[in-house]
Order: sequence, then C-alpha cells, then structure tokens
Amino acid sequence: MTENRKDFSAMNKIIRGIIPAVFIFFLSPIGTLHAAPILKLHSEGHDVTVLQQLLLKGNYTVSVTGIFDESTQKTVKAFQADNNLPDTGIVDRKTWWLLTGEKDTGRPASVSAAAPISPGGNHIAAKPQTTASVYVPPVQKKSASAGTKKPQSEAAAISAIRARSVPETPVFLPSGKVGSIISTAKKYMGTPYIYGGETPKGFDCSGYLQYVFKQNNIIIPRTADEQYKIGKKVPVNQLQPGDLVFFSTDLTDISHCGIYLGSGQFIHASTSKGVRLDRLDNDYWKNYFIGGKHIVK
Repeated sequence: MTENRKDFSAMNKIIRGIIPAVFIFFLSPIGTLHAAPILKLHSEGHDVTVLQQLLLKGNYTVSVTGIFDESTQKTVKAFQADNNLPDTGIVDRKTWWLLTGEKDTGRPASVSAAAPISPGGNHIAAKPQTTASVYVPPVQKKSASAGTKKPQSEAAAISAIRARSVPETPVFLPSGKVGSIISTAKKYMGTPYIYGGETPKGFDCSGYLQYVFKQNNIIIPRTADEQYKIGKKVPVNQLQPGDLVFFSTDLTDISHCGIYLGSGQFIHASTSKGVRLDRLDNDYWKNYFIGGKHIVK
C-alpha cells in the first residue's frame, strides 16, 4: 500500500509538471501565430475587415465593410505599387506581412472586431476602432501626380486568359426572348450584391445571370467560369443585345460576368453597388474584359 501511494504521488508530480508546460505552449507566440491570409476580390469576413482597417491606418482611403470589393482591390493595388510589390490586387503573404509587420517584427497586428452586420445580412460600414497595439510599418505614399507604373504582370495575366481556348456551344437564346431577358435584368437594378446570392434579396454576378434567365425559362450554369463555356466566342463588335460578357478581376480565371445591352453597355451585379449598368470601355472594366459569348439565335 505504501509503495502504491509513492507511485501515485510521483505520477501526480509528473502531471502537475506537464499541464503548465502545455498551457504555456498554447499561450506562447508560437502557439498564437497565424498564417497570412490570401485575400482577393469577393473575399468576405474578419480578415477582410482587418485588411481594410490596416489600410486606413496607412492613410489609404477605403470603406470598412468586411467585403473585398473593387474599391478595396484598387486600394490594395495602390498600396502594393507604393511598396514596390506587383500590384495584382491580391493580398498574398508579402503584402499581408508588409501591412502587419508580423514577419519582420514578430508583433501581431491587433484590431477591433469585424464591422457589425445588419439583421438583413448586409455589412454596415463603420469607422474602425483600433487599439494601441496595432502596428503598421511606416509607408511613404507616392503623390497622385507622380503616378505609378503598372507592372507588366497584370497585363500579361489578362492577355494569357484572353488567349486561352474556351469551349463553345450552339447559340440557344431565341431572338424573340432578348427583350424579355433585358427587361427582367433591369427589373432588379439596385439589388445589393451578396456573395453567393441568387435571389432578389441579393445577387452575386453569376447568380444574377442565372436568375434572370431562369425567370425566362432558360437554364444556364451557376458560376461565371461555367457560363463562359456556353455560346460562341466573338469579337466585341459582333456582340448583340442579350449576349454575355466576361471579366477576370482576380487575374487568374473568369470571375465576373454580365449581360450585353448593346452600344457598349452591359448590366451586371457589381460588388460595390449591386445591379447596375456600366460600359465595356469604362477605365476599370476594359482592363479586365476577357471576351464575349454570342448566345442569341
């Protein structure tokens, strides 16, 4: 019995030694390090909110919404260009580490919780409340007059995507239904953008197209890259009202789409302003335009 008590006492000492060590490990810097997130157009959530707050701390103009929209992408590009990084608009590890200082200093960035979300699911822009522990490396912004030269990497990426072969199908939209398609599309002007949205409560770009066509008893694929595979690829000057137009805003694949209205206009669900009209020769959209698909019979 005495020997058993000694064994039990020895075991208790071992356990009491292990528990604090495990506890310390999880509280140590090693236990709290986070991998740099990869953020790009259409990303949502807390990491995007942190990104937007850090850009504000660096004196860049951006709304804190928790949604990585075109405006946030444009601001990220400006930050990257100002810091001699390829201005892809994608927050990779180098961009994140430069914003937070984590890699070089070991000091994690600390910011307030994500912007509140309304009961309807829309993000509410709010002025960020940052704590004293936020660390943002000093960044020298270039003056607007100085300008920044776009690296060829972005143009090369778009050119490469434009040059890819794409599947084609016979045209399928009866010309008599074009007017109804466009009328249905315009009916939802101003509908907010919601990532993954496919109802009038909120649309993403491809969900909007699929919904409009479904209302006219025509079924098309759900995602922009799959929608790009239907119809026949044609030059811009051969597009007709009712055809589809596609863009690569993330510089990797087809990531945005719309319905061509004619005279250089298209209607789409934009991440910044919801369903709206824009022009193909708009300074922003012309840079990311990949091509049009002719679907009208």
